[in-house]
Amino acid sequence: MKKLGFLLFTSLQLSIWAQTPTLYGLLRTSNPVGFKLGTLDLLSGNFATLGSNNVATVTNLTGAALDLNTNSYVFLTQGGTNGTALTIGLNDGLVMSQAQLTNSIAPSSFNNFRFNTSDSTLYGLAGRYIPGAGPGQGTGELYFASMNPSSGVITQISPQSILDAYSLSGSAIDPHQMLYYFSKGTQFYGIDMYNGQVYSSQTLSFPEGGANFGNYTYNCADTTIYGIIGVTTTPPVTGYLGKINAATGVVTRISQTPLQYAMYSVNGSSTIDPETGIYYYVSSTPPNGVAVIGISIATGALVSMHPVSLSGVSTYFDLIRHPSDCYAAEPVRPSSIDGSTGLVTTILSNSKVYPNPFTDQLQIESDLVITAFALRDIQGKIIEEGQRNNKQIQLSLTHVPSGVYFLEIQTKKGMELVKLVK
Repeated sequence: MKKLGFLLFTSLQLSIWAQTPTLYGLLRTSNPVGFKLGTLDLLSGNFATLGSNNVATVTNLTGAALDLNTNSYVFLTQGGTNGTALTIGLNDGLVMSQAQLTNSIAPSSFNNFRFNTSDSTLYGLAGRYIPGAGPGQGTGELYFASMNPSSGVITQISPQSILDAYSLSGSAIDPHQMLYYFSKGTQFYGIDMYNGQVYSSQTLSFPEGGANFGNYTYNCADTTIYGIIGVTTTPPVTGYLGKINAATGVVTRISQTPLQYAMYSVNGSSTIDPETGIYYYVSSTPPNGVAVIGISIATGALVSMHPVSLSGVSTYFDLIRHPSDCYAAEPVRPSSIDGSTGLVTTILSNSKVYPNPFTDQLQIESDLVITAFALRDIQGKIIEEGQRNNKQIQLSLTHVPSGVYFLEIQTKKGMELVKLVK
């Protein structure tokens, strides 16, 4: 009964988050200089700090993660091989954990990271510099990796270095296809999140004109990556809201006229509200201000501008995340060892499987009648299976050891595949 109550409370809490028009990010205090977790109420335009004390004096602007499973926000207090992962509670703004980054293979940085909601894991790029025989003769190595914010442990997924560097253009995760995207120069890379290998590499092209594509993020509502097309690279900067076809590298404009605020804060400080279809980013505003800008992904028109202002806090708000962005996404592309499995048409699941991660009980709900199911471990061995003719199934999995599993759900529309973690 206690477990049922907990599940109901969690579902209610997540429902409230999904309906609350709030952004989370870092607010910089001016006296003393430091950072606090903050919020922006998108209805009132009011900013607020969570907690009375600063949680860090410095920050590394190369990624952030919002994890509703643990009700926390993660960022790095500094970069490089001495980077420290800081986990902050969303309710009170207090430090939940602080861990220095460690990589058992070799010391490395961890950048360009985001949280993947379909497997509850934080992914990014682990980088290190290999000194050469003389000055300027060293080389860089870059590996796709995951990171446990509680321990700071970096786990390399790429079997070998995939590149030597990356551009400060941002990153995006497609939780349905299990692909991680980033850029280097004019190349747009997709990484297979199952094996860490390069899945796709496309040269950016701009049929309507453009020099670069940055500050991009993935929208679960229409399975599209949106960002800002930079047309000029010197002031006055001209830009448009755009979207990219990841399979071809073609970037097209959505805005019909240049964005009023084309500057954006690097790196990875963009988020989309999938309910309203608004792309949010942080921009400088004349003469010396900063504001959170909202752009319609349907029309490219400016729909909101919230100047950052809060007593005792300077005009700075970065690494913003929306709590319902890609919440409850599920993978539709199965794992392939050699990365040869092609992209499939994304069809959002008709089923809900929760909680994920799970402990002892697993609930399966579908709009369609579930005729059969099978739970497999990461080697493909069937752990639990059965035939049903119900829309709801509850499984007792106390005997299942901790690990990663794949749940196959059979309905009249075909089989759905859900990745689970215990």
